[in-house]
Amino acid sequence: MDIRALEEFLAIIEHGSILGAAEALSLPQPGLSRRLRTLEHSLGVQLVARSSQGVSTTVYGELLERHARLVLHDRQQALDELQALRDGVVGHGRVGVAPALSSILPGAIARLTEDRPGLTFSVTDGTYDTLVRDLRNGEIDGAFTLLVPSEEHEGLAVRKLVDDPVRLFCNAKHPLRKKKSVPFSALVEERWVLINRPRSIPEMFRRAAASQGFDSPRLCVETDSLDLVKSLVMTSSFLAALPAGAMAAELKEGRVSTLAVADLPTLTTGFLHRQEVLPPAVSLLLAEVEASS
Repeated sequence: MDIRALEEFLAIIEHGSILGAAEALSLPQPGLSRRLRTLEHSLGVQLVARSSQGVSTTVYGELLERHARLVLHDRQQALDELQALRDGVVGHGRVGVAPALSSILPGAIARLTEDRPGLTFSVTDGTYDTLVRDLRNGEIDGAFTLLVPSEEHEGLAVRKLVDDPVRLFCNAKHPLRKKKSVPFSALVEERWVLINRPRSIPEMFRRAAASQGFDSPRLCVETDSLDLVKSLVMTSSFLAALPAGAMAAELKEGRVSTLAVADLPTLTTGFLHRQEVLPPAVSLLLAEVEASS
């Protein structure tokens, strides 16, 4: 028994005759009669009583009619839901984001859910290492993170989004902020707080010092908490090296400043996911982030 056979059976009942159903379905009457007999034979029961006045359902036909309507209703509902999911009208996405990139998602999610109120998201903060672990375990569908150049991503797809320049952030009243150009030598004795994941940030920090012929600056705090980094920078003399977007809001509000240090590197923001089809909600979010990058 297939969907087409059920649709034809219901059409025969609704039109009260095989001829009427055949005309409505644009099918030849002999072919439709033959398909009805095939359906009855496969079930081992007579579904309709035939007469010169048309057809009427038997007790078996009445039973099949009820179930056929339920089957076709559920099928249509499934098709409607699949199309809504495919078109991004409804759906749920599970994404992770590294603390240093937490500013890239709020605007994208706000715009998407305003236009498509049927979309929902769960967002997990995590370090590069924990996000990759959660991806491999199937706990999230994708992760926005800073890419580690030396890291292997076996079994994961990697999409590079944007190269984000590193900036050195300081308190808005820090004495060094007034200098038009800050030599690396002036940074050696300052107190520093760094995000320790991904490892590319502290590695970059130490390489930059070595390239200038200095020992690593005084790294007092390493943390995976962006909130702690921001708090230390805004309320004390701590300096921090972060992607430019990490403190964009605080910089715009005048709560932090940047130091004019030459030859700072850039870090690549990327999106990692398992090598399979992304849920539509996540695909739409990724496209929104890419469009605003």
